[in-house]
Amino acid sequence: MRNYDNACAKYYNKLRLKCLPLTTWEFRNYSFSDAILFKRIQSNWNTKQDYLKKAQKENKELIVTDKNFRIVFATNTISKISGYQHKEMLGKSPSMFQGEATSKDTRQKIKTALTELKPFKEVILNYRKNGDSYWCEIEAYPMFDKNGTFLNYIALEKIAS
Repeated sequence: MRNYDNACAKYYNKLRLKCLPLTTWEFRNYSFSDAILFKRIQSNWNTKQDYLKKAQKENKELIVTDKNFRIVFATNTISKISGYQHKEMLGKSPSMFQGEATSKDTRQKIKTALTELKPFKEVILNYRKNGDSYWCEIEAYPMFDKNGTFLNYIALEKIAS
């Protein structure tokens, strides 16, 4: 056994491998990276409810928009519902999921809630990246800072049953 250990050590020393420090565990668990980014986003909110934990517990996806209603955060598992990778959604409006058969009335209800900065819960016909439609239940809340300034909208989403 000793000869084997020596032979292995001699072999690996010839490879000139360099050890690098492990700087992140993100490769191991996507939800860990979600938690870090989400914590950064919610740090300025006056409400400290852990919506990411709520989404995970209720098996929902989470999308956060900025004050211009552009997506700034989406859980890494959002592709289960939409077919889009979360990176494809960043900077775009959630209306990217809507299509020609999406109810104009439901769109208007959502638009009114967004304009008035009010929470809402709606079921809407959305479209996946491949064009297939699905019913999506959206529960959304406006988020404000300590001074009452609007910062983000947060939406918990799941396939409507």
